[in-house]
Amino acid sequence: MKKQILTAAAMLLIATTPALAEGMGHHHGSRHAMLKQADSNHDGKVSKREFLAAVTKRAEKRFAHMDVNHDGVLDKRDHRAHFDAMDTNHDGNISRDEFEAFHEKMKREK
Repeated sequence: MKKQILTAAAMLLIATTPALAEGMGHHHGSRHAMLKQADSNHDGKVSKREFLAAVTKRAEKRFAHMDVNHDGVLDKRDHRAHFDAMDTNHDGNISRDEFEAFHEKMKREK
């Protein structure tokens, strides 16, 4: 059980890192877009509440995407489905190119 929880946590971290990094400003244009989107009261500033709400919304979208069978739990079946989707040459390994291609596809599907 502990191993499953750690695996699920690692999956969530891996899946949310690109979105969080993008939203946290690793790209200037992305930072501006994220701040504009997070500024829910349009006062030109992002409060902690607004920031956390925006990050939570992104994390919830990622979780929903990762929960392939929509049972509210990330488990081995969800992990396997995502692994298989990334392993496009079906060699049992995920190369950097496969990993990056998968995450580029996820960005386009947002």
